[in-house]
Amino acid sequence: MKSRDNLQQIDDELNELYTWVDTVPFSRQKRQIAKDFEDGILMAEVVHHFLPKKVDLQNYSQANSYQSKLQNWNTLNTKVFQNLGFQLTQNDIEQIISAKNGAIERVLMILKSKIMNYQDNETVEPQKSSATNISINNNQSTIQDLEQKIADQQDIIAILELKINKLQQLVKLKDNKIQAFSSKIQQLGFRF
Repeated sequence: MKSRDNLQQIDDELNELYTWVDTVPFSRQKRQIAKDFEDGILMAEVVHHFLPKKVDLQNYSQANSYQSKLQNWNTLNTKVFQNLGFQLTQNDIEQIISAKNGAIERVLMILKSKIMNYQDNETVEPQKSSATNISINNNQSTIQDLEQKIADQQDIIAILELKINKLQQLVKLKDNKIQAFSSKIQQLGFRF
């Protein structure tokens, strides 16, 4: 029961994330989120939409090669994400470039949180002294909560990937059986 509630919560969070991403007017149509974001351009466009001064879209070129995609992501990581208070590991970047299931969603969740925190801090005027300490503590607990949610989601994704692989194996097995039966039927002279 708990895992079903947990799955529902993850579904809700992902739907909320996808709705948030859909507010961005992208330069190209989205088809499959993992593939669409692998070259880094749409990620730069997300940041530019919410924080136009933080990213220069001219620094990113459409990329098909692994090296070009890596260059775009490294630029985002050092010039944009670092200024927002986080950085991706090389493993994170490699997973995004290779369109690993759930990789881009994890980064988008972190980015969304950082953008919202940045926007909140921008709207608050210089009366920050004690409020800043409270904000930092709240941000740290929010980050810890998000990291825990991400870890839970990664576990669920791993389980779901195993299930997908098992189902794919079963479909292959069924296809092989259908093929064998079809050839036996044809050998017996029946046509269909």
